[in-house]
Amino acid sequence: MKPQDKNKNLQYYRIDEVQQLFVHGRTNWPNEQKELPLFWNNSGVEVCTDGTELWIRVEADYSVYEPWYAVEVNGALVSRSMLQPGENDICLFRGMSAGSVKRVFFYRELQPMGQDDDCHMIVKGLYCDGEFKEVPQYDHRIEFIGDSISSGEGTYGANDDMDWIPMYMSSSHNYINMISKKMNADVRIISQGGWGVYCSWDAVRKNNIPRIYDKICGLAHGEFNESLGAAKAYDSSNWQADAVVINLGTNDGTGIAAYNGSGGEIGAMADEPLSISECEKSITAFLKKLRSYYPKAHLLWVYGMLGYDISANISKAIADYMTETGDDNVSYLTLPNTLEGEFGSRMHPGLKNHEKAAEMISDFLLSKLG
Repeated sequence: MKPQDKNKNLQYYRIDEVQQLFVHGRTNWPNEQKELPLFWNNSGVEVCTDGTELWIRVEADYSVYEPWYAVEVNGALVSRSMLQPGENDICLFRGMSAGSVKRVFFYRELQPMGQDDDCHMIVKGLYCDGEFKEVPQYDHRIEFIGDSISSGEGTYGANDDMDWIPMYMSSSHNYINMISKKMNADVRIISQGGWGVYCSWDAVRKNNIPRIYDKICGLAHGEFNESLGAAKAYDSSNWQADAVVINLGTNDGTGIAAYNGSGGEIGAMADEPLSISECEKSITAFLKKLRSYYPKAHLLWVYGMLGYDISANISKAIADYMTETGDDNVSYLTLPNTLEGEFGSRMHPGLKNHEKAAEMISDFLLSKLG
C-alpha cells in the first residue's frame, strides 16, 4: 500500500526538491545522486509543514547490524524503530490539524557500523499534504566526538541486558540530544563504541577516532558506502562549529591498562606497544587537528562518566597543547561518574547520568558562548 492510497492529497517530493529542508550531521550533501546518506548517529532531516500528514521514504540495508531511526515532532520523541532492507515508507505523523506548523526531525539512531559493509541508510523523499515552511534557526553549532557514551550505548534496554546490538544504541536518549535542546544547538556526532583518542578498550592502537576523522565517515566501509561519499575528505568550510566537545579517554585507559598486564588475554591482542605518554601526545595532536578545522571554536574536553583513570593525563596533555600553541580557547571538564542505580544496559551510563552530564556541559558552554 502506498501512502496516497489513504490520503489522495499527499504529494511526493524527492529530497532535493524540498528547499526548506534542514540537513543534520556530517554527510555528502548535495550530491549527484540527489539522495541523502545518513552515516552518523543524530544525522537526519528536519522540516516544518502545515500539513495534516507527513511520510518519509528511506532506503536501508544490512547484513548483521540493522540501522535504527527515531522521530521527533515538535521536539518530543514519538517513535523509534529498526529499518527493514529495501525502501521503507514511514509515517512521521498523520491526522494533525491543518494550518498549524509542525516541526519534524527524522534521524539515525545508530552509530556507523564498520563491522557491516552493507549497513546503510539513505533518505530519498517526503510525502506531504501541506506546504513546507522554513526551519527556525539554531543558536549554536556544536560537534561532539566520543565513544560508546556518545553513541548512546546503554540508554535503552533493561539493566541486566548485555547484548551488543543496535537496539541499545541511540542518539534520542543520550546527553548530546539533551544539550541540543537546552542550547538550541545544531549538533553533530562523530563517535564509535570501544574506540579512544589513542587506542580501543581491547588495546588495538589503530582503533582511534583521529585516524578516521578526516573523512566524511571513515567508519562506513565497503564499495557501496564509498559510492555514497563516505570516504571523501571532510570539508568543514560550510559548517564551522562554535564549540567542539571531545568525550574520549575511557577506552584508552582500559586499553593501556590491559596492555600493561591487568587485562590478561585482552592485553595480548594489542597490535602495537601502548604507553600513557603516547596517549598524552595523541591528545595534544588531536587538539591541533581540530583547531585546523575550526579556528574559532571553543575546544572542550570532557571525561569521567565511567571513571577517572587517566584524568590527570588528559589534563596534562591539554596543558602541554596550550603551552606549545599559545591557544587558550580550550578547556577541560570532569563529568559526574555513574553511580549505583544510574546504569543502563551493558553497564553503561543510563538516562540519569546522561542528564547530569548534559546539564553540566550545557551550563559550561553557555558560559563560554553566551
